[in-house]
Amino acid sequence: MALLLLLIMTHVVGDFYVQRRAWITCRNTNHLLSMGLLKNFISHVLLLVMVLWLSGHMTLKGALVITLVSLTQLLINLWKSYQVENLYYFMLDQLLHLTVLVLAWVVLSGFSLSQIMAQVGLLVDDKFIAIAVAYIVACKPASMTISIGLKGLTEQLNSNQAGLVSAGRWIGYLERCLIISFVLIGQFAGVGFLLAAKTIFRFGDLTKEQDMKLTEYMMLGTLLSFSCALLLGWLVNKSVF
Repeated sequence: MALLLLLIMTHVVGDFYVQRRAWITCRNTNHLLSMGLLKNFISHVLLLVMVLWLSGHMTLKGALVITLVSLTQLLINLWKSYQVENLYYFMLDQLLHLTVLVLAWVVLSGFSLSQIMAQVGLLVDDKFIAIAVAYIVACKPASMTISIGLKGLTEQLNSNQAGLVSAGRWIGYLERCLIISFVLIGQFAGVGFLLAAKTIFRFGDLTKEQDMKLTEYMMLGTLLSFSCALLLGWLVNKSVF
């Protein structure tokens, strides 16, 4: 597992710390003939050589892995240079890189199929699944449930929307995920801090509007969101801890 973490670290350092914005711009403009693409490729090769040498895997197999990983990352980055810069392609790009690194780790470690399944079993246990389900439920299902519950009140609000489109939904996603995290690690003070911070940010807007319906709507939505996340965190704690 330490080797896998080191391989992931090389990718993070190479793509997010060593790589410059100018390299990405050059890559997206010139594609295969880009110097930025070449610089990124060389930096990844050097980082992989350093990590495998320090971890004692600088063998013939290690050299082959470095070659294949570096070339694969080059091809992935070349493919990405033809795509638009948005969250979907960014996440897909990172997933492809991670998949290559996991395969490299399996090859370097010499795992058999049964050993690979054993490693996967260590990661995907009941606790992991329960936590993953809690985060998934805290996002869209919880958001839709709260939205349906507040539908009657929503229709009473003024149709002139001053806030950003979809901002409220993403704030809800983040606050519920944070609350579940605080509950799971036993930091209930963090829940209070989050509630206080949200209240402070909303207080000015509500005071300015001087709209009792809007104030009650915002408070009800916040309390429902917090209650949902606290309940999910409590259920996970009861089931796996």
